[in-house]
Amino acid sequence: MDRPLKSDLSGGILGVGILGGGLAGLALACLLAGRGHRVSVYERDRAGGKLRREEAGGLSFDTGPSLFTFPGVWMAFLERLGEADPLGLQPLPGGLGLHYTPLGPVPLPVPPGHPLDAAWRAYCAKVRPLAPQIVPLLITPPRLTDPVFLRASRALFAVVGPHLTAEGWIRAQQFPPALAHAIRTHALNAGLSPADAPALYALIPALVGAEVYRPAGGMGTLLDVLLGFAAARGVAVWEGVEVTRVRSATSTLALSGGEMARHDLLVSALDPHRLARLRGLRAHSPTSKRTVSGVAIYAALPEPAPLPATSVLPPSDFQTFRTAIRSGALPPDTLALVHAEGRRLAVLLTAPATARPLGLGHPWVRGQVERVERRLGVPGLLASADEVLALTPEHYAAGGHPGGAIYGAALPVWRGGPLHPQPYRLAPRLWQVGAGIHPGGGIPAILGGALMVDGLLSQHRR
Repeated sequence: MDRPLKSDLSGGILGVGILGGGLAGLALACLLAGRGHRVSVYERDRAGGKLRREEAGGLSFDTGPSLFTFPGVWMAFLERLGEADPLGLQPLPGGLGLHYTPLGPVPLPVPPGHPLDAAWRAYCAKVRPLAPQIVPLLITPPRLTDPVFLRASRALFAVVGPHLTAEGWIRAQQFPPALAHAIRTHALNAGLSPADAPALYALIPALVGAEVYRPAGGMGTLLDVLLGFAAARGVAVWEGVEVTRVRSATSTLALSGGEMARHDLLVSALDPHRLARLRGLRAHSPTSKRTVSGVAIYAALPEPAPLPATSVLPPSDFQTFRTAIRSGALPPDTLALVHAEGRRLAVLLTAPATARPLGLGHPWVRGQVERVERRLGVPGLLASADEVLALTPEHYAAGGHPGGAIYGAALPVWRGGPLHPQPYRLAPRLWQVGAGIHPGGGIPAILGGALMVDGLLSQHRR
Protein backbone atom coordinates (compact mmCIF):
# COMPACT_ATOMS: atom_id res chain seq x y z
CA MET A 1 0.00 0.00 0.00
CA ASP A 2 1.05 3.61 -0.57
CA ARG A 3 2.97 5.48 2.10
CA PRO A 4 3.36 9.27 2.42
CA LEU A 5 6.15 10.86 0.44
CA LYS A 6 5.68 14.41 1.70
CA SER A 7 3.32 15.87 4.25
CA ASP A 8 3.43 19.43 2.90
CA LEU A 9 0.65 20.25 0.42
CA SER A 10 2.54 23.26 -0.90
CA GLY A 11 4.63 21.29 -3.38
CA GLY A 12 6.48 18.12 -4.30
CA ILE A 13 5.28 14.62 -4.99
CA LEU A 14 2.34 13.39 -2.94
CA GLY A 15 1.09 9.98 -1.99
CA VAL A 16 -2.62 10.09 -2.88
CA GLY A 17 -5.22 7.54 -1.85
CA ILE A 18 -8.41 7.49 -3.94
CA LEU A 19 -11.47 5.80 -2.47
CA GLY A 20 -13.50 4.14 -5.21
CA GLY A 21 -12.39 2.72 -8.55
CA GLY A 22 -15.33 3.86 -10.67
CA LEU A 23 -14.85 6.09 -13.70
CA ALA A 24 -14.45 9.23 -11.57
CA GLY A 25 -11.78 7.71 -9.32
CA LEU A 26 -9.86 6.20 -12.23
CA ALA A 27 -10.02 9.38 -14.32
CA LEU A 28 -8.70 11.49 -11.46
CA ALA A 29 -6.03 8.89 -10.69
CA CYS A 30 -4.76 9.18 -14.27
CA LEU A 31 -4.61 12.96 -14.05
CA LEU A 32 -2.84 13.09 -10.68
CA ALA A 33 -0.39 10.34 -11.59
CA GLY A 34 0.28 12.22 -14.83
CA ARG A 35 1.49 15.10 -12.66
CA GLY A 36 3.98 12.76 -10.99
CA HIS A 37 2.07 11.89 -7.82
CA ARG A 38 2.03 8.38 -6.44
CA VAL A 39 -1.58 7.22 -6.56
CA SER A 40 -3.37 4.22 -5.08
CA VAL A 41 -7.03 3.45 -5.86
CA TYR A 42 -9.08 1.32 -3.46
CA GLU A 43 -12.10 -0.47 -4.91
CA ARG A 44 -14.28 -2.79 -2.83
CA ASP A 45 -15.42 -4.79 -5.86
CA ARG A 46 -14.29 -4.56 -9.49
CA ALA A 47 -12.86 -1.44 -11.11
CA GLY A 48 -15.37 0.49 -13.19
CA GLY A 49 -18.19 1.16 -10.73
CA LYS A 50 -21.48 1.10 -12.63
CA LEU A 51 -19.60 0.49 -15.88
CA ARG A 52 -18.67 -3.18 -15.83
CA ARG A 53 -18.84 -6.25 -18.02
CA GLU A 54 -21.29 -9.07 -17.40
CA GLU A 55 -21.75 -12.33 -19.30
CA ALA A 56 -25.06 -13.82 -20.44
CA GLY A 57 -25.77 -16.40 -23.13
CA GLY A 58 -22.18 -16.38 -24.32
CA LEU A 59 -22.26 -12.62 -24.94
CA SER A 60 -20.54 -9.81 -23.07
CA PHE A 61 -22.67 -6.86 -21.92
CA ASP A 62 -21.39 -3.44 -20.85
CA THR A 63 -23.49 -2.19 -17.94
CA GLY A 64 -23.94 1.38 -16.73
CA PRO A 65 -23.65 4.29 -19.19
CA SER A 66 -25.05 3.42 -22.60
CA LEU A 67 -24.37 6.63 -24.55
CA PHE A 68 -21.33 8.84 -25.05
CA THR A 69 -22.33 12.50 -25.47
CA PHE A 70 -20.45 15.84 -25.38
CA PRO A 71 -17.19 14.26 -26.62
CA GLY A 72 -15.47 17.63 -26.18
CA VAL A 73 -15.15 16.78 -22.47
CA TRP A 74 -13.34 13.55 -23.33
CA MET A 75 -11.04 15.49 -25.69
CA ALA A 76 -10.24 17.97 -22.90
CA PHE A 77 -9.37 15.03 -20.63
CA LEU A 78 -7.08 13.52 -23.29
CA GLU A 79 -5.42 16.87 -23.93
CA ARG A 80 -4.55 17.27 -20.26
CA LEU A 81 -3.09 13.76 -20.23
CA GLY A 82 -1.24 14.30 -23.49
CA GLU A 83 -2.87 11.26 -25.09
CA ALA A 84 -4.43 10.53 -28.48
CA ASP A 85 -8.00 9.25 -28.60
CA PRO A 86 -8.03 5.43 -28.54
CA LEU A 87 -11.83 4.99 -28.26
CA GLY A 88 -12.82 5.20 -31.92
CA LEU A 89 -16.12 6.90 -31.13
CA GLN A 90 -18.81 6.06 -33.68
CA PRO A 91 -22.16 7.83 -34.21
CA LEU A 92 -25.11 5.89 -32.84
CA PRO A 93 -27.84 5.50 -35.48
CA GLY A 94 -30.95 7.44 -34.55
CA GLY A 95 -29.25 9.76 -32.07
CA LEU A 96 -31.17 9.87 -28.79
CA GLY A 97 -33.72 7.43 -30.15
CA LEU A 98 -37.41 7.17 -30.92
CA HIS A 99 -39.54 8.41 -27.99
CA TYR A 100 -42.90 6.66 -27.70
CA THR A 101 -44.91 9.43 -26.06
CA PRO A 102 -48.68 9.07 -25.32
CA LEU A 103 -49.19 11.56 -28.16
CA GLY A 104 -47.25 9.62 -30.74
CA PRO A 105 -43.64 8.63 -31.49
CA VAL A 106 -41.08 11.44 -31.57
CA PRO A 107 -37.54 10.88 -32.90
CA LEU A 108 -34.83 13.00 -31.29
CA PRO A 109 -33.34 14.72 -33.15
CA VAL A 110 -36.42 15.39 -35.24
CA PRO A 111 -35.53 14.83 -38.92
CA PRO A 112 -36.33 17.29 -41.69
CA GLY A 113 -39.81 16.89 -43.10
CA HIS A 114 -41.25 15.47 -39.87
CA PRO A 115 -44.46 17.19 -38.66
CA LEU A 116 -42.51 18.44 -35.61
CA ASP A 117 -39.54 19.68 -37.65
CA ALA A 118 -40.40 23.38 -37.39
CA ALA A 119 -40.95 23.17 -33.62
CA TRP A 120 -37.69 21.22 -33.22
CA ARG A 121 -35.75 23.85 -35.20
CA ALA A 122 -37.28 26.63 -33.08
CA TYR A 123 -36.27 24.73 -29.92
CA CYS A 124 -32.70 24.28 -31.18
CA ALA A 125 -32.50 27.98 -32.06
CA LYS A 126 -33.44 28.93 -28.49
CA VAL A 127 -30.72 26.67 -27.07
CA ARG A 128 -28.01 27.33 -29.68
CA PRO A 129 -26.31 30.26 -27.82
CA LEU A 130 -25.33 27.84 -25.04
CA ALA A 131 -23.76 25.24 -27.34
CA PRO A 132 -20.23 26.78 -27.47
CA GLN A 133 -20.21 27.03 -23.68
CA ILE A 134 -21.46 23.59 -22.67
CA VAL A 135 -18.01 21.96 -22.52
CA PRO A 136 -16.50 24.85 -20.50
CA LEU A 137 -19.53 24.60 -18.20
CA LEU A 138 -18.84 20.91 -17.65
CA ILE A 139 -15.09 21.17 -16.99
CA THR A 140 -14.63 24.54 -15.25
CA PRO A 141 -14.86 24.84 -11.46
CA PRO A 142 -17.62 27.25 -10.37
CA ARG A 143 -15.60 30.25 -9.30
CA LEU A 144 -16.98 33.78 -9.59
CA THR A 145 -13.45 35.03 -10.22
CA ASP A 146 -12.98 32.74 -13.23
CA PRO A 147 -13.89 34.47 -16.52
CA VAL A 148 -14.43 31.10 -18.26
CA PHE A 149 -17.00 30.01 -15.67
CA LEU A 150 -18.68 33.42 -15.71
CA ARG A 151 -18.99 33.39 -19.49
CA ALA A 152 -20.40 29.86 -19.53
CA SER A 153 -22.84 30.46 -16.68
CA ARG A 154 -24.07 33.71 -18.27
CA ALA A 155 -24.79 31.78 -21.46
CA LEU A 156 -26.76 29.21 -19.48
CA PHE A 157 -28.86 31.76 -17.62
CA ALA A 158 -29.46 33.72 -20.83
CA VAL A 159 -31.15 30.62 -22.26
CA VAL A 160 -33.07 29.37 -19.22
CA GLY A 161 -34.08 32.86 -18.05
CA PRO A 162 -36.08 32.93 -14.82
CA HIS A 163 -36.99 29.24 -15.00
CA LEU A 164 -35.33 27.08 -12.35
CA THR A 165 -36.78 23.73 -13.35
CA ALA A 166 -36.92 21.76 -16.58
CA GLU A 167 -40.72 21.68 -16.32
CA GLY A 168 -40.94 25.45 -15.88
CA TRP A 169 -38.77 26.11 -18.92
CA ILE A 170 -40.60 23.61 -21.15
CA ARG A 171 -44.02 25.03 -20.22
CA ALA A 172 -42.86 28.54 -21.04
CA GLN A 173 -41.86 27.54 -24.58
CA GLN A 174 -45.33 26.29 -25.55
CA PHE A 175 -43.97 23.39 -27.59
CA PRO A 176 -46.34 20.97 -29.30
CA PRO A 177 -47.40 18.48 -26.60
CA ALA A 178 -45.66 15.45 -28.15
CA LEU A 179 -42.32 17.26 -28.44
CA ALA A 180 -42.66 18.67 -24.93
CA HIS A 181 -43.27 15.16 -23.57
CA ALA A 182 -40.18 13.79 -25.32
CA ILE A 183 -38.00 16.65 -24.03
CA ARG A 184 -39.29 16.16 -20.48
CA THR A 185 -37.89 12.64 -20.56
CA HIS A 186 -34.32 13.98 -20.50
CA ALA A 187 -34.77 15.60 -17.11
CA LEU A 188 -34.15 12.07 -15.87
CA ASN A 189 -30.50 12.50 -16.87
CA ALA A 190 -30.41 14.10 -13.42
CA GLY A 191 -32.33 11.21 -11.89
CA LEU A 192 -35.27 13.52 -11.21
CA SER A 193 -38.68 14.30 -12.65
CA PRO A 194 -38.98 17.45 -14.83
CA ALA A 195 -40.57 19.34 -11.91
CA ASP A 196 -37.45 18.72 -9.79
CA ALA A 197 -34.59 18.73 -12.30
CA PRO A 198 -32.61 21.91 -13.08
CA ALA A 199 -33.66 23.74 -16.25
CA LEU A 200 -30.40 22.75 -17.96
CA TYR A 201 -31.75 19.22 -18.46
CA ALA A 202 -34.56 20.52 -20.66
CA LEU A 203 -31.86 21.73 -23.05
CA ILE A 204 -30.02 18.41 -23.37
CA PRO A 205 -31.74 17.08 -26.55
CA ALA A 206 -30.99 20.29 -28.47
CA LEU A 207 -27.41 20.45 -27.17
CA VAL A 208 -26.74 16.82 -28.04
CA GLY A 209 -28.68 16.67 -31.31
CA ALA A 210 -27.35 13.81 -33.41
CA GLU A 211 -23.97 13.83 -31.61
CA VAL A 212 -24.53 10.55 -29.79
CA TYR A 213 -21.68 8.06 -29.83
CA ARG A 214 -20.41 4.73 -28.61
CA PRO A 215 -16.82 3.48 -28.68
CA ALA A 216 -16.18 1.06 -31.53
CA GLY A 217 -15.49 -1.72 -29.02
CA GLY A 218 -18.45 -0.92 -26.76
CA MET A 219 -18.78 1.24 -23.67
CA GLY A 220 -16.49 -1.08 -21.71
CA THR A 221 -13.61 0.16 -23.87
CA LEU A 222 -13.66 3.37 -21.84
CA LEU A 223 -12.86 1.36 -18.71
CA ASP A 224 -10.07 -0.50 -20.51
CA VAL A 225 -8.57 2.79 -21.69
CA LEU A 226 -8.68 4.40 -18.24
CA LEU A 227 -7.09 1.33 -16.65
CA GLY A 228 -4.41 1.40 -19.36
CA PHE A 229 -3.69 5.09 -18.79
CA ALA A 230 -3.53 4.45 -15.05
CA ALA A 231 -1.14 1.51 -15.39
CA ALA A 232 1.14 3.46 -17.72
CA ARG A 233 1.43 6.18 -15.04
CA GLY A 234 2.14 3.80 -12.20
CA VAL A 235 -1.28 3.91 -10.49
CA ALA A 236 -1.88 1.01 -8.11
CA VAL A 237 -5.50 -0.19 -8.44
CA TRP A 238 -6.45 -2.41 -5.50
CA GLU A 239 -9.57 -4.36 -6.45
CA GLY A 240 -11.43 -6.28 -3.74
CA VAL A 241 -10.00 -4.00 -1.04
CA GLU A 242 -12.72 -2.24 0.93
CA VAL A 243 -12.18 0.91 2.96
CA THR A 244 -13.86 0.45 6.34
CA ARG A 245 -12.85 3.69 8.07
CA VAL A 246 -11.52 7.10 7.02
CA ARG A 247 -9.48 9.26 9.39
CA SER A 248 -9.12 12.50 7.48
CA ALA A 249 -6.98 14.26 10.13
CA THR A 250 -4.16 11.77 9.58
CA SER A 251 -5.01 10.76 5.99
CA THR A 252 -5.34 7.18 7.18
CA LEU A 253 -7.57 4.43 5.83
CA ALA A 254 -8.61 1.28 7.62
CA LEU A 255 -8.94 -1.51 5.08
CA SER A 256 -10.73 -4.83 5.02
CA GLY A 257 -8.53 -7.43 6.65
CA GLY A 258 -7.35 -4.99 9.31
CA GLU A 259 -4.58 -3.33 7.30
CA MET A 260 -4.00 0.43 7.58
CA ALA A 261 -2.83 2.73 4.77
CA ARG A 262 -1.62 6.28 5.23
CA HIS A 263 -1.31 8.90 2.49
CA ASP A 264 -0.51 12.58 2.19
CA LEU A 265 -3.90 13.24 0.65
CA LEU A 266 -7.19 11.40 0.31
CA VAL A 267 -9.77 11.87 -2.44
CA SER A 268 -13.14 10.16 -2.18
CA ALA A 269 -14.90 9.02 -5.35
CA LEU A 270 -17.63 7.42 -3.23
CA ASP A 271 -21.19 8.53 -2.72
CA PRO A 272 -21.05 11.39 -0.14
CA HIS A 273 -23.46 9.57 2.22
CA ARG A 274 -21.27 6.49 2.16
CA LEU A 275 -18.17 8.60 2.80
CA ALA A 276 -19.88 10.29 5.76
CA ARG A 277 -20.53 6.91 7.35
CA LEU A 278 -16.89 5.91 6.86
CA ARG A 279 -15.89 9.10 8.67
CA GLY A 280 -18.22 8.31 11.57
CA LEU A 281 -20.66 11.09 10.67
CA ARG A 282 -24.45 10.99 10.39
CA ALA A 283 -25.77 10.22 6.93
CA HIS A 284 -29.56 10.54 6.73
CA SER A 285 -31.23 9.81 3.39
CA PRO A 286 -35.05 9.78 3.32
CA THR A 287 -36.57 8.12 0.27
CA SER A 288 -38.17 11.36 -0.91
CA LYS A 289 -34.73 13.01 -1.13
CA ARG A 290 -33.13 10.40 -3.38
CA THR A 291 -32.76 10.27 -7.12
CA VAL A 292 -34.05 7.25 -9.00
CA SER A 293 -32.71 3.72 -9.04
CA GLY A 294 -33.23 1.16 -11.78
CA VAL A 295 -33.64 -2.36 -13.02
CA ALA A 296 -31.18 -3.17 -15.82
CA ILE A 297 -32.10 -6.23 -17.89
CA TYR A 298 -29.58 -7.71 -20.33
CA ALA A 299 -30.72 -10.44 -22.72
CA ALA A 300 -28.81 -12.62 -25.17
CA LEU A 301 -31.25 -13.23 -28.02
CA PRO A 302 -31.15 -16.15 -30.46
CA GLU A 303 -31.43 -13.71 -33.39
CA PRO A 304 -30.78 -9.96 -33.83
CA ALA A 305 -33.68 -7.90 -32.47
CA PRO A 306 -35.85 -6.17 -35.12
CA LEU A 307 -35.46 -2.85 -33.28
CA PRO A 308 -33.63 0.45 -33.77
CA ALA A 309 -30.48 1.14 -31.75
CA THR A 310 -32.39 3.15 -29.12
CA SER A 311 -36.05 3.25 -28.15
CA VAL A 312 -37.42 5.36 -25.29
CA LEU A 313 -40.74 4.86 -23.51
CA PRO A 314 -41.41 7.80 -21.19
CA PRO A 315 -43.94 7.66 -18.35
CA SER A 316 -47.38 8.51 -19.70
CA ASP A 317 -47.86 11.12 -16.93
CA PHE A 318 -44.83 12.72 -15.32
CA GLN A 319 -46.75 14.01 -12.29
CA THR A 320 -47.98 10.52 -11.45
CA PHE A 321 -44.45 9.23 -11.96
CA ARG A 322 -43.01 11.93 -9.68
CA THR A 323 -45.51 11.21 -6.89
CA ALA A 324 -44.68 7.50 -6.98
CA ILE A 325 -40.90 7.92 -7.04
CA ARG A 326 -40.88 10.45 -4.19
CA SER A 327 -43.00 8.15 -2.02
CA GLY A 328 -41.02 5.04 -2.87
CA ALA A 329 -43.94 3.46 -4.72
CA LEU A 330 -43.68 1.64 -8.04
CA PRO A 331 -45.06 3.91 -10.80
CA PRO A 332 -47.85 2.47 -13.00
CA ASP A 333 -45.64 3.02 -16.03
CA THR A 334 -42.03 4.10 -15.88
CA LEU A 335 -39.25 5.37 -18.08
CA ALA A 336 -37.89 2.49 -20.14
CA LEU A 337 -34.76 2.73 -22.31
CA VAL A 338 -34.24 -0.05 -24.83
CA HIS A 339 -30.90 -0.57 -26.58
CA ALA A 340 -30.56 -3.17 -29.32
CA GLU A 341 -27.27 -4.22 -30.88
CA GLY A 342 -27.37 -7.45 -32.85
CA ARG A 343 -28.27 -10.25 -30.45
CA ARG A 344 -27.71 -8.00 -27.44
CA LEU A 345 -30.75 -6.38 -25.86
CA ALA A 346 -30.75 -4.04 -22.87
CA VAL A 347 -33.96 -2.86 -21.20
CA LEU A 348 -33.42 -0.26 -18.47
CA LEU A 349 -36.39 0.47 -16.18
CA THR A 350 -36.46 3.45 -13.83
CA ALA A 351 -37.46 2.49 -10.27
CA PRO A 352 -37.69 4.19 -6.86
CA ALA A 353 -34.54 4.03 -4.73
CA THR A 354 -35.79 1.64 -2.06
CA ALA A 355 -33.40 -1.30 -2.67
CA ARG A 356 -36.34 -3.51 -3.57
CA PRO A 357 -35.44 -6.99 -4.89
CA LEU A 358 -37.00 -6.27 -8.28
CA GLY A 359 -35.96 -9.42 -10.09
CA LEU A 360 -37.26 -10.70 -13.40
CA GLY A 361 -40.10 -12.55 -11.69
CA HIS A 362 -41.46 -9.51 -9.85
CA PRO A 363 -44.98 -8.63 -11.11
CA TRP A 364 -44.08 -4.96 -11.66
CA VAL A 365 -41.00 -5.85 -13.70
CA ARG A 366 -42.98 -8.35 -15.76
CA GLY A 367 -45.68 -5.74 -16.37
CA GLN A 368 -43.19 -3.09 -17.50
CA VAL A 369 -41.44 -5.54 -19.83
CA GLU A 370 -44.77 -6.52 -21.36
CA ARG A 371 -45.59 -2.83 -21.86
CA VAL A 372 -42.26 -2.31 -23.65
CA GLU A 373 -42.70 -5.37 -25.87
CA ARG A 374 -46.28 -4.45 -26.73
CA ARG A 375 -45.37 -0.85 -27.63
CA LEU A 376 -42.39 -1.90 -29.74
CA GLY A 377 -44.34 -4.65 -31.46
CA VAL A 378 -42.14 -7.51 -30.25
CA PRO A 379 -44.33 -9.52 -27.82
CA GLY A 380 -42.45 -12.31 -26.05
CA LEU A 381 -39.02 -11.03 -27.14
CA LEU A 382 -37.45 -11.35 -23.69
CA ALA A 383 -38.93 -14.81 -23.17
CA SER A 384 -37.19 -15.96 -26.35
CA ALA A 385 -33.74 -15.05 -25.00
CA ASP A 386 -31.07 -17.69 -24.49
CA GLU A 387 -30.20 -16.09 -21.14
CA VAL A 388 -31.28 -12.99 -19.22
CA LEU A 389 -29.41 -11.11 -16.48
CA ALA A 390 -30.95 -8.42 -14.23
CA LEU A 391 -29.29 -5.82 -11.99
CA THR A 392 -31.71 -4.44 -9.39
CA PRO A 393 -31.81 -1.53 -6.91
CA GLU A 394 -30.22 -3.94 -4.42
CA HIS A 395 -27.21 -4.15 -6.73
CA TYR A 396 -26.87 -0.37 -7.02
CA ALA A 397 -27.25 0.05 -3.25
CA ALA A 398 -24.42 -2.37 -2.43
CA GLY A 399 -21.64 0.14 -2.93
CA GLY A 400 -23.51 3.37 -3.55
CA HIS A 401 -26.24 5.59 -2.18
CA PRO A 402 -28.90 4.16 0.16
CA GLY A 403 -31.73 2.48 -1.72
CA GLY A 404 -29.59 2.25 -4.84
CA ALA A 405 -30.15 5.87 -5.92
CA ILE A 406 -28.01 6.02 -9.05
CA TYR A 407 -27.40 9.78 -8.90
CA GLY A 408 -27.23 10.04 -5.12
CA ALA A 409 -29.24 12.57 -3.17
CA ALA A 410 -31.89 14.70 -4.87
CA LEU A 411 -30.88 18.31 -4.45
CA PRO A 412 -32.83 21.56 -4.82
CA VAL A 413 -32.77 22.84 -8.39
CA TRP A 414 -30.75 25.92 -7.47
CA ARG A 415 -27.97 23.65 -6.18
CA GLY A 416 -27.96 21.09 -8.98
CA GLY A 417 -26.48 20.68 -12.43
CA PRO A 418 -23.35 22.73 -13.09
CA LEU A 419 -23.71 24.73 -9.86
CA HIS A 420 -21.85 21.95 -7.99
CA PRO A 421 -23.52 21.96 -4.60
CA GLN A 422 -21.00 19.80 -2.74
CA PRO A 423 -17.70 21.10 -1.38
CA TYR A 424 -14.73 19.70 -3.25
CA ARG A 425 -12.52 19.93 -0.17
CA LEU A 426 -14.05 18.46 2.97
CA ALA A 427 -10.98 18.73 5.22
CA PRO A 428 -7.36 19.88 4.79
CA ARG A 429 -6.35 16.44 3.51
CA LEU A 430 -9.67 15.11 2.19
CA TRP A 431 -11.23 16.00 -1.16
CA GLN A 432 -14.04 14.41 -3.15
CA VAL A 433 -14.86 13.86 -6.80
CA GLY A 434 -17.57 12.11 -8.79
CA ALA A 435 -21.30 12.24 -9.39
CA GLY A 436 -21.93 13.39 -5.83
CA ILE A 437 -20.08 16.56 -6.75
CA HIS A 438 -21.41 17.01 -10.26
CA PRO A 439 -24.81 15.31 -10.32
CA GLY A 440 -26.40 13.94 -13.44
CA GLY A 441 -25.29 13.79 -17.04
CA GLY A 442 -23.30 10.55 -17.13
CA ILE A 443 -19.82 10.31 -18.62
CA PRO A 444 -19.29 14.01 -19.46
CA ALA A 445 -20.15 15.00 -15.88
CA ILE A 446 -17.85 12.35 -14.43
CA LEU A 447 -14.88 13.28 -16.62
CA GLY A 448 -15.59 16.98 -16.14
CA GLY A 449 -15.64 16.55 -12.37
CA ALA A 450 -12.25 14.80 -12.49
CA LEU A 451 -10.80 17.64 -14.56
CA MET A 452 -12.14 20.18 -12.08
CA VAL A 453 -10.72 18.49 -9.00
CA ASP A 454 -7.37 17.91 -10.72
CA GLY A 455 -7.20 21.61 -11.56
CA LEU A 456 -8.28 22.73 -8.11
CA LEU A 457 -5.73 20.48 -6.41
CA SER A 458 -3.02 21.81 -8.69
CA GLN A 459 -3.94 25.43 -7.89
CA HIS A 460 -4.31 24.69 -4.18
CA ARG A 461 -0.80 23.34 -3.95
CA ARG A 462 0.92 26.33 -5.56
